[in-house]
Amino acid sequence: MPNEDASPTPDDPPPAGILDAARAIRPYLPDLLSFAPELATRIDDELARLLQKGAGPDSADLVRGVLEGNPVTEVWVSQFLEFDVPPEFVPGGTRGSVTPGPAGDGETLRPGPKFVCPVGGDFVWWRRHVGQDVPRCATHGVILVKA
Repeated sequence: MPNEDASPTPDDPPPAGILDAARAIRPYLPDLLSFAPELATRIDDELARLLQKGAGPDSADLVRGVLEGNPVTEVWVSQFLEFDVPPEFVPGGTRGSVTPGPAGDGETLRPGPKFVCPVGGDFVWWRRHVGQDVPRCATHGVILVKA
């Protein structure tokens, strides 16, 4: 019988990190799962529901189950958790903490400003370049605001 009071293993991401990853992956789902748009919509809807304000204390575990239930989202989230930015801001060939590279190898690119949903905070997006239009929150339909 597992010990419910046991502390998480060092490899377990903190609940806040899982929730941050869920907020950050939502704008990427249509592209990540372009081969299955209905799956992208279903995952986004489930994440939106679980990220609602007032969601239960087990929300992070439920969100983790949704994100780890698909190999594409699982890889994206693991990279997000390692670098604390969407994987597109991590140069190709970057080695993570598991396989360190030579000094100066794989510096994380600095993302542009971060924008969040002003209503629920359940949708997060980073601007890639100055001329890029700020999107609307997929849940509430409002334009995101600078964090």
